[in-house]
Amino acid sequence: LSALLSYGFVSNMSYSVTVSLAWFGFSKKTGLSPLAPGQWKPFLAVYAGFYIFNNVIRPVRLAVSVGVTPYFDRAVAAVQRRTKLNKSASIGIVVFLANFCGTLTAMGSGILLASIASGVPIFPPRT
Repeated sequence: LSALLSYGFVSNMSYSVTVSLAWFGFSKKTGLSPLAPGQWKPFLAVYAGFYIFNNVIRPVRLAVSVGVTPYFDRAVAAVQRRTKLNKSASIGIVVFLANFCGTLTAMGSGILLASIASGVPIFPPRT
């Protein structure tokens, strides 16, 4: 089970990085945020290339997730030890923290950095 959880985490981090890179590239080239009116579709066209890349490197993501698996095992054991919850509940907490909160943090931070590096604000000004 930890291997599956770690694959989800590694995959989510990979997609967070590629969305951020696509955001940077799109914003740098166009001078616009993907959130500006009429820009979402062109942004998705840029992201499509990164999506294909992510699928090509799937075996690498799988290999990395095998290396990350022991950390998930330790995290579940630590939550179980500290909270006295059963293994299922401990797994739920680790999934929530790593795969949900971690992904939101990575994606948000990546987009923020892409915005700063490109000089284009995330949210376009209201007109």
